[in-house]
Amino acid sequence: MSKDVTGSEHLYRVRSFKNKIAMVLSCGATAFGLLWLVWILMTTIIKGIDALNLQLFTGMTPPPGTEGGLANAFYGSVLMSGIGLLIGTPIGLMAGIWLAEFARYTKLGNTVRFINDILLSAPSIVLGLFVYTVVVLPLNAVTGHQVGFSAIAGALA
Repeated sequence: MSKDVTGSEHLYRVRSFKNKIAMVLSCGATAFGLLWLVWILMTTIIKGIDALNLQLFTGMTPPPGTEGGLANAFYGSVLMSGIGLLIGTPIGLMAGIWLAEFARYTKLGNTVRFINDILLSAPSIVLGLFVYTVVVLPLNAVTGHQVGFSAIAGALA
């Protein structure tokens, strides 16, 4: 019996060759991207290692152009995360329990699931702009002065 070189074995060889080419190109692109990533990371570490000290993490933020700490940034991040957690956890738990136990096959339950999917896929900048429009601008109008950067607005976003 002779082997069928022109049929399925030939197609297998062509697919195998194309697979090897694609693998080499993929590995090359990955190596190229990782090269730049490592280069940027090493440059940042080499040039910035001298600035890492306790004062950087515990000192207050000074005026622009001077050296100082990041304590305000850390405190603000923890504060906004905590407020967001306090607001979001009860709402999320109640909505999840309601959807799972009471509104499984209802039209309102399907609508809430759909809106939840939209919110989960929305970019954070869009949600931040929405909160700015709905919360910050009306607060500015009500109080009569610039409320702007508040932990509540950041936590809601």
